[in-house]
Amino acid sequence: MYSMKLADAAAIFDDLIAKYPKDPTGYYFRSSVYLYKNLFDYSEPDYKRFMVFCEKAISIAEEAIRENPNDNYARTIIGAIYGFRAVANYRAENLVKGALDARSCYNYLSEVLKKDPNQWDAYLGMGIFHFGLGAIPKSFRWVANLGGLKGDKDLGLKEMQIAAEKSLFASTDAKTALAMIAVYYEKDYDKGLKYLNQMLQKYPNNIPTIYTIGNVQSFLKKMPLAIDYYKKINQLADTNFKTFTAFSNYRMGEAYFRLNDFDKAIPCFQKYFKSRYERSFRAIAALRLAMCYELKGNREEAVKGYKKSMEMFPVEPEDRYAIRKAKEYAKEPISPEEWQLIKGVNCVESLRFEEGLQILKPFAANPNLSKELRGEALYYIGDALRQQQKYDEAISYFNKAAELQCEREKWVAPWSYFRISEIHYATGKRDLSRAFIERAKAYSDYDFQEGLSFMIERDITLLK
Repeated sequence: MYSMKLADAAAIFDDLIAKYPKDPTGYYFRSSVYLYKNLFDYSEPDYKRFMVFCEKAISIAEEAIRENPNDNYARTIIGAIYGFRAVANYRAENLVKGALDARSCYNYLSEVLKKDPNQWDAYLGMGIFHFGLGAIPKSFRWVANLGGLKGDKDLGLKEMQIAAEKSLFASTDAKTALAMIAVYYEKDYDKGLKYLNQMLQKYPNNIPTIYTIGNVQSFLKKMPLAIDYYKKINQLADTNFKTFTAFSNYRMGEAYFRLNDFDKAIPCFQKYFKSRYERSFRAIAALRLAMCYELKGNREEAVKGYKKSMEMFPVEPEDRYAIRKAKEYAKEPISPEEWQLIKGVNCVESLRFEEGLQILKPFAANPNLSKELRGEALYYIGDALRQQQKYDEAISYFNKAAELQCEREKWVAPWSYFRISEIHYATGKRDLSRAFIERAKAYSDYDFQEGLSFMIERDITLLK
């Protein structure tokens, strides 16, 4: 299953079910094959098949408990199944069903661990439960509080670590969960890569692992390395995991765009739009594709792309940014000055700092340019210097960027103040770090506010 040979895995689990029809383990793992396909391909038929095997696993496990009330393993299976169901229902945006299943998961697994703290397989479900409730955004806490239960992120991580080290059946899933939390929540890429590389060594064709490593390289702005992993996803692509293939094409297009290789970016974005398995990033992909056309002198095709971007539903923060920019570019072509800015920003976003600074510094020194262009240039100069640990210079540029108070690029000021807070935190000046976090918090209604709010909340926790 972890090697992505799902048909073979299903056949083996079916054989185990036939040989051991009163053991819930086979049904448990058989359901997970359908869960994999449902989570990553939005397959409604697989969701229904998953639920059928969940019910069968629960029924068999309950029968085992009736025959032997001390069968703690059967309780573990039931708790884990409810955990699976919670994940599937949250993925399907069935929030109330997901919360009810999560509560059932907690009830069974907490009873398991009271009876036997060495039932290691139970720690994964408990860990995900505790971490998930502790990390859930404020706007969704009404769902988490449905059963009056509270989360604990630190406890959840400890429980998942126990499962990763000691569990028989849940070790791989626990390592996967820890890797995803490290990458997407903690932004601790070294920690995430440690788990991911362990997974990749054991399962070299595991598509979610390969895709996530590609994302880590992209987040680290190592675009050529990211492209290598995204290419591998396309090489491994089959009828399963179409979502990852689609996403890898989008991410690869974005990586080429950041490398200012617009000719290679175009076919990647085009391939992304040929798939219809994911709603995320469609507006930003349409914007990028249109920008590539415009750079090549095809204004007519570019305008079509901008209009297409404007019509998309904004699923991600990047999409909302794209729709705003598409409206601007549809009205007026991108000016030569802005193209230079874009190329300079791309250099910074792909770790080519010297090249980026050569392009961007003239913007900062030119009072004849709009404050929007200057503000964005000043921010990215500061960010290039920050990443090179030239902190005093970086702070100076971030302050200048924020002081311009850009009107269209409103994100420049709060993000500049946040970057200054990061610098002060890195240099041990916690009071100054708190002060600049407060400045960043004073802003609202700007691009990528969700991401910054998340990081502000995370950093406030670190400063306590």
